[in-house]
Amino acid sequence: MRIAARIFLLCTGVLLLAHYLPAGYWLIADQRQRGPTVFYSCIQKDFLLFRSEKGEIMRTDPAGKIYEREEFEQLLPLDNYLQLYKDSRMPKEIDGIAITPEKLRRERVNVRLKPEALDSPAVALTPLLEAESGRVRLEMPGDFMRLGRTVEFVDVKSNCLLNEKSAQFQKAFAAAGFVFPVELIGGNPNTLKPYDEGYYLVDAKGDFFRLRQVRGTPELLHLTDLVAPEEKPRWAQLQPRYLHVQEQDNREIRALIVGRDNRVHLVVGKEFRLVTLPVEHFDPAQMAFTLRGDLLNRLLVVSSPEYVEAVAMNRNYELVDRYTETLPAKAERSAGRIAASVFPFTLELESATSGFLDFHFVRGNGIAWGLNLALLAAVVAWWIFRQRPLRPRWPELAAVGFGGIFGFALIWLLPKTD
Repeated sequence: MRIAARIFLLCTGVLLLAHYLPAGYWLIADQRQRGPTVFYSCIQKDFLLFRSEKGEIMRTDPAGKIYEREEFEQLLPLDNYLQLYKDSRMPKEIDGIAITPEKLRRERVNVRLKPEALDSPAVALTPLLEAESGRVRLEMPGDFMRLGRTVEFVDVKSNCLLNEKSAQFQKAFAAAGFVFPVELIGGNPNTLKPYDEGYYLVDAKGDFFRLRQVRGTPELLHLTDLVAPEEKPRWAQLQPRYLHVQEQDNREIRALIVGRDNRVHLVVGKEFRLVTLPVEHFDPAQMAFTLRGDLLNRLLVVSSPEYVEAVAMNRNYELVDRYTETLPAKAERSAGRIAASVFPFTLELESATSGFLDFHFVRGNGIAWGLNLALLAAVVAWWIFRQRPLRPRWPELAAVGFGGIFGFALIWLLPKTD
């Protein structure tokens, strides 16, 4: 029993040190270079970069030219129009297009997608808002929808199934040719938006539908019945991995679809036009996605700690220019090489690509495992020198041989067995 308790103490101690020692090391040693914030200048017709390095802010272009704050803002009038209007520096027109505050506000587009969105479990209950209530603001309903092998509505207060409404929607799903179970669902279930686009659904056959509640009745549209004939083959070939809905004031972008091939598609306009974005390197499980738009252009930026790609497009989402930048990876920096050579493994509980706690093990390199053997040999030599028997101490030797510096620290921190 004493040996078992010792083994348990050593195992838990190695795991704790494998988490806290590297975390403390990176807290002190990490001097990561952060990627730039990328803009596209409608005046200069080029990218502009906002960098923050070691507490210093730099405003540059890709060639390295440094701009003062006022000059930088003047080159980005559609991003800084509030300040420019305040300073009476805002141009009245750009490229022959009249500029007004109302147009600038209405035509702004901002769509964001983070990696953890793909690593989050689907919520079983979702609110189906009333899309055309006649009220100025959207309101949260008194029931929640449950989609799976059928469609059901549950009353929020009583937690009872609403049989009549469930049957009404089930009939609408059957009439539209929807095949259960639901394979994928995407929506934006909150009231802080200008209107309600509803939910985009993929059924068991891979067909796309849009579901809304209009004056208490279901509206389920088969999207391939609404798109232009030339668009239908493209919709049929889609293999979606993730659906994202984020309503905008100008109602231009209806939804965002991430395919299993990591390509990103937008559903645009009244015709549900499918637009494939011209991004070259995008891994939705590892990289953040941002689409910003204004009166003149669209700017797509995908980024990870090691890579930034920016794509400037016109209003028709046609490629105008591209900017890429590669940053040194964590493991390639000097602090990363030292960590990999000292720690045989690291236990991380958090991941940059997930909002959930889990066990993530990162292995060290061959030098770290060589250090394990050196520490083990040093401990054996020390105990032989002190004339202490080795056989009763095999748990401590195993902790050093496997845990390296973590086990080495434990055998001096824990109470001695003799």
